Amino acid sequence: MFSSGKILGSKLRKALAQLPYLPRALKLVWEVARPWTTAWIVLLIVQGLLPAAMVYLTKVVVDGVVRSLSKDSSWPVFPLLLLGGLLLLMEVVRNTINWVRTVQAELLQDHITSLIHEKSVAVDLAFYELSDYYDHLHRARAEARYRPVALLGNLGALLQNSITLVAMGAILIPLGPWLALALVLSTLPAFYVVLHYALAEYQWRQRTTADDRRAWYFDWIMTTAEAAAEIRLFGLGKHFQSIYKGLRGRLRGERLHLTRRQGLAELAASLIALLIVITFWAAVARCTYEVLQ
Repeated sequence: MFSSGKILGSKLRKALAQLPYLPRALKLVWEVARPWTTAWIVLLIVQGLLPAAMVYLTKVVVDGVVRSLSKDSSWPVFPLLLLGGLLLLMEVVRNTINWVRTVQAELLQDHITSLIHEKSVAVDLAFYELSDYYDHLHRARAEARYRPVALLGNLGALLQNSITLVAMGAILIPLGPWLALALVLSTLPAFYVVLHYALAEYQWRQRTTADDRRAWYFDWIMTTAEAAAEIRLFGLGKHFQSIYKGLRGRLRGERLHLTRRQGLAELAASLIALLIVITFWAAVARCTYEVLQ
């Protein structure tokens, strides 16, 4: 148990070490796509509140149906219409967020690529003799394709889930503080999994940069006109293909292994959350039964 706490503390420290870069990243997103970012934040707030509204309206509809069956009153038509409209709104908001985030990511990717080009033509020629420089350049060029989407997706999910958690807690607290506590506890395993594998993927990409760059180089040299004559003259095609396949095979195997472990960890976190909720409701049912007896 002490060892697990130590590992969790180490991962938290590594995550906190990245926090100083977060304001710079957010500032960059804001400067590049300010109108789209404003719309994105508003839509995320709405999306975060919608699940709580859905729970509340479901309760209203169920209560109305029960009353209509017991007192021969009319069915809750208006709440049902609101519930249907809410379902439609959730889908519209979700699709709109995806579209806005794609626009943000494209603008941010082009801006980051432009910054890379500016730095590349401005640095001293001596930098081009350093392998570390090429590793940094390769990471910047490769991650510009997916980091903007990952950054926006993770920040959006954090904001949306936080709003949903607070809103659901506000609805559940009147029903009993233990219900809100169970809701919070059920989110902790998933939070740990997200933190753990975000750091694991970052460390893996840092560790495999050189191999990824070598694979990219062999791919480039086998598919460009500049080296076509030499490759055919010296019969290097098969040799370069073998090296490329070996590098890509190793990288692919490690990536799939990491993804498989993450999927299993997410499944385990979901099962733990489900057990927490089931245990809580079983305790509530038992207490209710004892009171009624």
